[in-house]
Amino acid sequence: MSQVRPFQAIRPVKNKVCLVPTYAVDHYSKLEINRLIRFNPYSFLNVIAKPYVRHLPLEKRYNSIRKKINKFLKTNVLLHDNIPSFYLLRITTKTGDRFTGIVGLASTDEYLEGKIRKHEKTLEKRVELFTEYLYHVRLNAEPVLLAHQPTEEIEQIKQNIQTQIPVYEFSMNDGTVFEAWTVSRHEDIYQIQKSFAALDALYIADGHHRVESSARLKQRMEKENPYHTGLEFYNYFMAFLLPWDQLKIYGYNRGIKHTPPLDWDEVLEALRQKFPVEIKDKWQEPASDEIVMTWDGHQFVVIKVPPRYLEQGLSVPEVLNEEIFGKLLPKPRTSDLIYCPAKNSNVCITKRIKTGECKLAFFLPPVPFETIKAKADRGETLPPKSTYIDPKLLSGLFIFEF
Repeated sequence: MSQVRPFQAIRPVKNKVCLVPTYAVDHYSKLEINRLIRFNPYSFLNVIAKPYVRHLPLEKRYNSIRKKINKFLKTNVLLHDNIPSFYLLRITTKTGDRFTGIVGLASTDEYLEGKIRKHEKTLEKRVELFTEYLYHVRLNAEPVLLAHQPTEEIEQIKQNIQTQIPVYEFSMNDGTVFEAWTVSRHEDIYQIQKSFAALDALYIADGHHRVESSARLKQRMEKENPYHTGLEFYNYFMAFLLPWDQLKIYGYNRGIKHTPPLDWDEVLEALRQKFPVEIKDKWQEPASDEIVMTWDGHQFVVIKVPPRYLEQGLSVPEVLNEEIFGKLLPKPRTSDLIYCPAKNSNVCITKRIKTGECKLAFFLPPVPFETIKAKADRGETLPPKSTYIDPKLLSGLFIFEF
């Protein structure tokens, strides 16, 4: 059973919706952030990323965020819905990929019970920081991406909603089009909740730290509330619920800044003892069972992962970590690793090799969702930065206040 809940969103007024939402802060360079803040006073970056705010002590920074939200509400940049609703969101990229899902609330209790399943480990320091942020700010400004089993019932509900006129239709600078519908009829809300209640589990596709932080917040606020019932809004977090067959999954390439002096002929011989290896003069996209390695950007070593590893339930990033790093090659320090999403093809890492920033690079294929799901179902996790998953969601389009 998966419990989902409607909520009264804070969201942009219709005539400013193309100006308010932004991608996550780390999507932009410092120069881009400064330009957006300077020329667009309505950008949500004015709330979360103003340079002077980011250098304030934590408590003052949190107060500044709340004050800015309240100012946007008072000046009719944002509105607060007065009816609990779900929100249907359709995202269409310039390459034609389309993602259609439901924005609503998911339960932290179900996460703690293992019904909302994770596939990545979280960093304790980051979780603690974000938990403190949530405790003071009491807002979710960006939904977590949760994947669910595709069902005809949920798809039919979404099709029916899309026959209506959307409340929003706008595009971002990268050409991605966002369309949204409010779902406030009792019959529709009941059907959505009934359909999700029939699912055994939900899967975190993107947002592991935010979900873990929301769970920590719930535990903290439960202790502080002598009248806790379990229905308070702090028991929930905002999520974008998407069928897993719509996810777009990319690999994560790795660059290593520093390596000890290595005899590459010996390295190749050691690899051949364990894996089928082929040398290529040109870079090629790794197949689902391949790792492509280079140390100079001119020769590429295609390492074939034998079926026995994959049959044991290992992913390609795990084979790299467990069978190559530390056994055939020196294990890199965390500070020496550079991660680049394979969505940008080989460009990101190859440039760093040519400039000398990386001494060694590995190109990895995407991890299939079947592997991600199997890991999550067993309570196991993938290595950090194993997957880069689209769609990327917006901050400030829907805000959940608790």
